[in-house]
Amino acid sequence: MGLGLLIAPQHAQARTLFLVGGGMQSCASQNLKACERGALDPLALRQSRTQLKVALTPAALDRATGTEHWPSAEAARQARRHLATVAEAQGSDPISKADFTDALRDSEAGEQWYQGLSDAQWYTLVDRLEAIQTDRYGQRLEERVFLEANRDPHTPELVNRFAALAAQAGGKTQPGKHPVLVVMTSSARDPFEARDFYQGLFASTGAEVHWLPLDASVQSARRAHECRNLERHRQQVQGNADRARVYPQLAAAQQQLCIQPQSGLDLLARADGLFINGGDQWLTWQALRAPDGTPSDELTLIARRVAEGRLVVGGTSAGTAVQAGPVMITNGSNASALLTGPTAAPPPARDCDGSAACRGLQGDSLTYEPLGGLGLFESGITDTHFTERGRQLRLARLAAHSGQALAVGVDENTALIVQSERWQVLGQAGVWVWQTPGTTHYLQPGDEAQWRDGTLSVALANPIKEGHHDENAPLVRALSLENADYRRLADALCQSTQQQTLGQITLGERRFGALLTVNEESEFGRGPSGHCSYKNLSLKVGAVGE
Repeated sequence: MGLGLLIAPQHAQARTLFLVGGGMQSCASQNLKACERGALDPLALRQSRTQLKVALTPAALDRATGTEHWPSAEAARQARRHLATVAEAQGSDPISKADFTDALRDSEAGEQWYQGLSDAQWYTLVDRLEAIQTDRYGQRLEERVFLEANRDPHTPELVNRFAALAAQAGGKTQPGKHPVLVVMTSSARDPFEARDFYQGLFASTGAEVHWLPLDASVQSARRAHECRNLERHRQQVQGNADRARVYPQLAAAQQQLCIQPQSGLDLLARADGLFINGGDQWLTWQALRAPDGTPSDELTLIARRVAEGRLVVGGTSAGTAVQAGPVMITNGSNASALLTGPTAAPPPARDCDGSAACRGLQGDSLTYEPLGGLGLFESGITDTHFTERGRQLRLARLAAHSGQALAVGVDENTALIVQSERWQVLGQAGVWVWQTPGTTHYLQPGDEAQWRDGTLSVALANPIKEGHHDENAPLVRALSLENADYRRLADALCQSTQQQTLGQITLGERRFGALLTVNEESEFGRGPSGHCSYKNLSLKVGAVGE
């Protein structure tokens, strides 16, 4: 039984985006810590997949250590020796991926070998060892979602609101009518594994849900006229292996879509809502654009239907980041943003070391796509996991470097709802906004904004009237780059009478500062979470003493 659709007012034919910052806390069979255990159905849980498992049988080791999967025959033999050692200790019954990893790293030799594997080699190894999990009737066990048992109230609120907006776009708000929702899992390295979760997540609303198996490997195979050899493109482009063995029906559906593109277009033409998963936005970019940035037929149709107000597009994490307009962030740490600045380039591999093979990039280099994202959020850049990972300075650096007038960062378990010119915030936390040349805002549920003709107007729900005075010395705080310190810095200014607060960052031998300043147009507000909302705070970021 569905959770029911929460219908919210919306202007007819409004262009609507639903941008979630990631970090949704969904009760699911693979995320039981998000569940009220007493509200779970024990039988349903026993019939669900609860974790990824690997097999260490001779056949599984043969699959994983074939010489064609390793740089050399000696590398393949070395892999076989380490896996055989683990198999001897663990037995032939499937074990969890976590237990397998621990067992592999238990010896000094195993740890050294593990550390020497590239990301691609590790993923290929796990994919080829993955055990097929079935019930007593031979049916594949699926991850199941139990939103009715959710501990966190915000995730069900977000999921239901998205479905409600899609129902309005499709004119299906009457009892007995259900919106058609399409989910894309193209941001995941393994889109097949992610499919069950997103299908179940939105099916919990009572909607009619379909999976669109379009990803970067499909577009690559189509361009090469090699849909019959889709497995090679999955390995080389998407980064997964041996998926047809584990997910035969889903892999067959993807191959059919590759051969018959019109079937995907027909599904998108029926959809009232499209939701894109989290993971890597660069993968979804490649699923919907050609290497030169030309939009695919699918993206052209999506953009047209969004503009007509007939399709609501949502996403979480990478699924939000990919919706950016003129510039799309693709990778990068906060420290890299300050130390080396942004680079227009595809994202490097996580284990890149600055070598020529990595185009001089490190694994944490800040990179961006200058051709933009999907272009659905036309106003600027979109970023995610925002306050929780302290990404304010990273986004400000990228926006200033790339000449963007606007950039938004959405917190976890929170959505920015864009309905034509009107912006609203829903969920657990807030949305940070940067405007050139350095004006910033932080909106929480109840606050609203309007973006019209290049101007953002912000209205705080609960403004604070206390004054700030320039004769008071600035507040000075140490600022960490990987957590919510920046919000604490703004909260400290909000709760003081000072006009400025300075966050100091030390990176090696270099020091940086983030200076927040209250001006005549600034205003603070009380948010429902206890943190301060604000508008028109000036932000300056720079190196100290350089």
